[in-house]
Amino acid sequence: MRKLFSLLLFFSTALAAEPEPFDMLVHEIESGQRYFFSAEDYQKALTELEAALPAADIERQHMLDRLRCLLGYYDQAQAGINYSEEKIVAAKQRNDHAALADYYVCRYYLFSQLGQTQLAEQQAELSYQAASDSETPLSIAISLSLLGNIASYRGNYADAMQHYVTAYQLQRGLGYKPYISDLVMSIAATYRRMGLYQDALNYIEQAELEFTQPEEKFRNALIMHEKAYSYAELGQYGQALSLFEQSMQVYQQLDEPLWRTYSRVNMVWMYNLLGRYNEALDLAQTAETELKQLKSADLSALATYQGLLALYTAEALVGVNKAEQALDKLDYAEQQLQIDQNPRYLLLLYNAKAAALAQTGQYLQAYQQLRQYVSLNQQQLTLSREQQSNVLRFQFDTARQQERTRQLEAEKQLAEEHVSTLQLAQRWQYAALSLIALLFVILFSFALSLKKRNSKLHRLAMTDELTNIANRRRIMMQAEQERVKAIDTAEPLCFLILDLDHFKQVNDRYGHDAGDTVLQQMCMTVSAMLREQDHFGRTGGEEFLIVLPNTDAEQAMTIAERLRLAIAALGFNGTSKQLSVTCSIGISLYQADEALNISLARADDALYQAKAAGRNQTHYNG
Repeated sequence: MRKLFSLLLFFSTALAAEPEPFDMLVHEIESGQRYFFSAEDYQKALTELEAALPAADIERQHMLDRLRCLLGYYDQAQAGINYSEEKIVAAKQRNDHAALADYYVCRYYLFSQLGQTQLAEQQAELSYQAASDSETPLSIAISLSLLGNIASYRGNYADAMQHYVTAYQLQRGLGYKPYISDLVMSIAATYRRMGLYQDALNYIEQAELEFTQPEEKFRNALIMHEKAYSYAELGQYGQALSLFEQSMQVYQQLDEPLWRTYSRVNMVWMYNLLGRYNEALDLAQTAETELKQLKSADLSALATYQGLLALYTAEALVGVNKAEQALDKLDYAEQQLQIDQNPRYLLLLYNAKAAALAQTGQYLQAYQQLRQYVSLNQQQLTLSREQQSNVLRFQFDTARQQERTRQLEAEKQLAEEHVSTLQLAQRWQYAALSLIALLFVILFSFALSLKKRNSKLHRLAMTDELTNIANRRRIMMQAEQERVKAIDTAEPLCFLILDLDHFKQVNDRYGHDAGDTVLQQMCMTVSAMLREQDHFGRTGGEEFLIVLPNTDAEQAMTIAERLRLAIAALGFNGTSKQLSVTCSIGISLYQADEALNISLARADDALYQAKAAGRNQTHYNG
């Protein structure tokens, strides 16, 4: 989508020594110094080029033809495709590889506008082949950037990083600042998609230092946009919201409706994450109206944002207990987001749909959505780990190759100078530096591995291995934190102790594997039905503690009954025999200045009463 502000077109044939006005216009576009916000901007540039074209100059006429592909057909994708087909035939006849690379880049954007992703990706591959044949650094860098964008979006991060780094090196040699910034931002986005958020922020800050002038507001707003995504992934939603608001104001000042509306959509997402659902719904109405009014040639991107807005609106509706309306929005979101099959958006969709279905009492369908979510999430986690490993391997190989290249250059220079003594000394110095660099890499890798292992051990220490929910230590810490918070805020706080009925008989009759399956699926169901503010953990074999902040006894009873009925309605898959279980629940309401163990003891007494009364019941002990 960066073609909205800089055209990725380039030219390999050397121009005359005396620069023509036409050549100066070409360079302005080629180097990314000229921004394009609307169809009028494209038409204005094309008109200027046509007026500056020297008479009977075939070479520059070919250049104009290549520029015309995007400038003249920016909002007429099919016409542009037809135009480029004719020009490609002519370029092949005169063996003009640089022109072929340009036309394939143009066709990449035109097919992308039509939502024909596979055809667009084919054009990017063809562009790289033609660019390589032309041996033009800029054309190679741009085609590699396209391939990197495709690989990063598809989750092939190692390939993306390889394309981006090579393109970055070429662009650094050319000195085109806007393209260098684009690549830095692309690398940052790839790190973000891999979950390496701090690395992403480091690259974003590097881009921020490059664009501080008043005339660079638009690019600075794009940088803020990407930075907001990283803060959102880090859970710093307030900072992310502030950045989206700032970028939206810049787009408003520049009269750039497309990115302004995209910022609004992302702000709806942030309001949801902050629990400000009514604000999210109000802003969603404005964004929906703007999306309908947009006249964007990029239909694929527009469909994606329409789908995301519907998804975020549905999440807000669930937040205000309007799940039926949310399901309608989710159906529309699914239609739009299924087009690109982006796994990150599909995960959001499955999770939102499960919450909405659970809120309407459709627990089986909610459970099915959760299973889809868990399956896809597991695939993405596995892929992400593999890709992170591949990226680290690529980075190491690249550094080693660069070091080797530097050594060869130094050795060549020493040989030319015929100073054997100095040459020998320099070789020892480079050998020493290499060993130090290798030692640094080893130490860094060890430190990184140790940090990851410690993080994993910390997670394991706080998570129940079987059910993947909080273990006893963690849930008791959370319960104590909520007790202290309830004292400060005077808000009600309830505790639920849930125990599966006759669970020992399940293990004895069906086996421990079946018992484990029951515990896992029951925990998934309960987790999906609880609110974001609630805490859920395993305190013993089949006993669980649920902490309900800002919840009075009547509300707690309603929640407990909903959980009890949902568990009783479960049919457990993955076991050799069909089985079902029930549970008993004890409830206590925290009393002022009461110790935690006293509150839990009252809940435990209520659980005992439920068991004594015949099980599959909920009892309250005020």
